[in-house]
Amino acid sequence: MFVILLKLVTGFIGGILFIKFFPVSIPMGISEMIVIFVLEPAGFVVGMTFFLISFIANAEIIRTIIEWTAEIIKNIKSSKNSNALFGTVLILLLMGCFFTLSVLSPWEAFALFCFSAIYGIISLDFKKINFAED
Repeated sequence: MFVILLKLVTGFIGGILFIKFFPVSIPMGISEMIVIFVLEPAGFVVGMTFFLISFIANAEIIRTIIEWTAEIIKNIKSSKNSNALFGTVLILLLMGCFFTLSVLSPWEAFALFCFSAIYGIISLDFKKINFAED
């Protein structure tokens, strides 16, 4: 549980630093974006590094939430599952993190959420949660 909360904090702080180091002004054309990246490559590299750290941490949390949800659905008759309450709290905390990031910069937070959700879904091991049988 501590590792998952550490991933949540890492994803949130990484998202804030991504927004800080990778400024996007709307509307921004391709030529303006290329000029910014050419004139300030260090900011681009640092911003993309924090983006990568944040989206991988958030994707692992999303994957964990989906696995827990599938486990709860499979074992719905036994109410002994301790992940149900923690999973619900984790979902709310993750939504709060993305909402806070969207207040800072909506387009960057949306991009971070999309990459995290897609990577979290495609990294699922369906044999582990017994949805795919051999």
